[in-house]
Amino acid sequence: MNLSTKALNEASNWLLFTLIVLEIFLVIIYLAGIVLIERPFELFDLDNKDTIPSFFQASQLFIIGLISLVFFICGRHSSQPPSQIFLLTVALLFFSACADEALKINYLLPIEDHRSWKSTYLGIAVVTPFVFYRDCIALWRIYRKAVLLIAMGWGVFVIGGIGLEILKDEFLQPKLSQFFERDELIPFFIEKLRAAVEEFSKMLGESLILYGLFSYIVKRLELENLSSTDKG
Repeated sequence: MNLSTKALNEASNWLLFTLIVLEIFLVIIYLAGIVLIERPFELFDLDNKDTIPSFFQASQLFIIGLISLVFFICGRHSSQPPSQIFLLTVALLFFSACADEALKINYLLPIEDHRSWKSTYLGIAVVTPFVFYRDCIALWRIYRKAVLLIAMGWGVFVIGGIGLEILKDEFLQPKLSQFFERDELIPFFIEKLRAAVEEFSKMLGESLILYGLFSYIVKRLELENLSSTDKG
């Protein structure tokens, strides 16, 4: 590993650590507001738009989409996996997720459409790796660490983020309504705790995907440097 790739690898390690610490900090502030004043502090509401956590998540999603788009534009004549259509699809998916996170577009839909929108998100998240299984296999053979990290991040994002929201609609809310009145504190705190876990899962998943992308970049630079040395 030469100096540039070593520095990038160390920087990505520190970035992951910093992101996770920041995410824990945002969750703590959110829960502190719930405990102290029974509502989130306005700028630190994890479940609303125009807040620091919303901007933070949207930024992560945008950067992931941007990295994919850069590889799509710059790798037109490259023989390295993944394919161009895979990179473009990933870029569009994360740019769409960024817009939804920043503007909370799905929250503007009626409840029935809102639920179907979440199911659509879940379907896309699950189906996409299968549609591009050839790219995933090719990447796994060369960039095993990066693929593993991205898969972990994807899983945390999907299960903890989208999955917990579907669980709320299909199981948690109906069960709580059987035992508690709507204005009681226990279901209120349970829902806020669930929202905290959901949003933390999404942020952590995004951070792991970013870390995996940096791992991919480091490995790709190493392979290109090795190839240049062999040709020289």
